[in-house]
Amino acid sequence: MQTKDTDFQILKQFKGFMNTKLMIDHLPGTNISTFEFDLLSEIKQIESFPFEEARAFNFVGKRAEIFLKYYLEKSQHFEELAYSLQVIDNKTTIGEFDFIIRDTTEDKIIHTELINKIYLYDDRLHEDPDYCWIGPNRRDRFIDKIEKLRAQQFPLLFHPKAESFLSKYNIDPWKVKQKVCFKAILFLPVNCRSRFFRTNLKAVTGYFYTLEEFLNKKWKYHEFYIPKKINWYTDETQHTEWHSYSKVLYQLQEFMDKKQSVMLFRKNKNGETSKCFVVWW
Repeated sequence: MQTKDTDFQILKQFKGFMNTKLMIDHLPGTNISTFEFDLLSEIKQIESFPFEEARAFNFVGKRAEIFLKYYLEKSQHFEELAYSLQVIDNKTTIGEFDFIIRDTTEDKIIHTELINKIYLYDDRLHEDPDYCWIGPNRRDRFIDKIEKLRAQQFPLLFHPKAESFLSKYNIDPWKVKQKVCFKAILFLPVNCRSRFFRTNLKAVTGYFYTLEEFLNKKWKYHEFYIPKKINWYTDETQHTEWHSYSKVLYQLQEFMDKKQSVMLFRKNKNGETSKCFVVWW
C-alpha cells in the first residue's frame, strides 16, 4: 500500500530506526549475539536514498528492512549478499532469511534477523520480568517472538533445502555466523519496581497509562500529538505540530472505544517532550 509520506518524513523515520536501541545483547537460550552497527555520519547522496521503495510499504517492520538494506549499501564494513531470501520446496515456502551479510573487516559471513518492536511491560505475563513484554494491543508477546526465532528462523540455516539456495551465493551454512538485530522501544507502567537482568534499559522510552490514569495527570495545559504508527519511532523532540489537551482527549476516547492503544507525543509547559502510551486494557 503506497503511503503519502514526504521524503522528509521518511528520512526522519530512517533516523528514528537507526537510533532505536537494541533490546537484548543476545538471543535468550542461545549463543546467538546481536548484530550491531555504527550510525552513518550523514546521508551524503540524498538522491540515492530509497524513498519510493520505502513508500511502497506502510508497515514498520518492512520499512525497517529497507532502512537496514540502505545502511548496508553505504557501510564501509558490511556488504549485503542476500536480502529476503526465501527457501522454497515444491512451491512451498519453508522459510526466509532477512539478511545474509559479509563482514568485510573480518571477512565473515553473517545471517541476521531484523526485529523492530514496540513493547509494554505487564508483570502478569511471566514469572521472569525479562519475558513480560507485550505489544500495545496485546497481540504480540516478546516470549513468542523469541521462541519463533529459536525454533524456526535461525534453524532454517541448517535445513537441507536451504543449502541449495545458499550455494548460489557460494555460502557454506556451516561457516555462517548467526546474529540477531532486535531493536525495540519499551514502555513501563508508572511506579514499576521490577528488576531486569537481560533487557537493555536504554531501550525504555517512557511510560504507559490507562485512560483513567491519564485523566488524573495534571496535564491540562500540556500539548499533545497522536502520530501514525509508521512514525512511532521518530524523534518527538523535533516534532512541530501540537494539539490541546481537550482535542486529544476526544481523539483518545475514540481509540479506547475501538480497543486501540495510542502513542502520544507530549510537550510540557517548559517545552520538554516525551513519548507515552494510553492503553485500552
